[in-house]
Amino acid sequence: MAPSGVRLQLSQQGGLAAFPGLARPRSVELDALPAEEARALEDSLRAARFLELPPVVGSATRGADQRRYTLTVEEAGRRHTVQVVEPVEDSHLRELLSRVKSATRRRGG
Repeated sequence: MAPSGVRLQLSQQGGLAAFPGLARPRSVELDALPAEEARALEDSLRAARFLELPPVVGSATRGADQRRYTLTVEEAGRRHTVQVVEPVEDSHLRELLSRVKSATRRRGG
């Protein structure tokens, strides 16, 4: 697999049990992942059309305990950050968040 140079950074805020450690941004570089996992993440980025998303997806309508994710993608000098407020209605975006959470958790980001 050719190096992608894609770096993902994720942080989580809010939720019923908001632990400060979860708010710490966690990062993963696609080049550091097994090829199959990196390809799945790239596919999820494309399916969610991440680079076309507005800065905020969803709205905080249920209170302060509503969970929010901040996902940043850096690639070839470009950087795009999106804050996603639960519930995440778009299935592609939900899958992307799940894959990024899993990858950063395993890597210790």
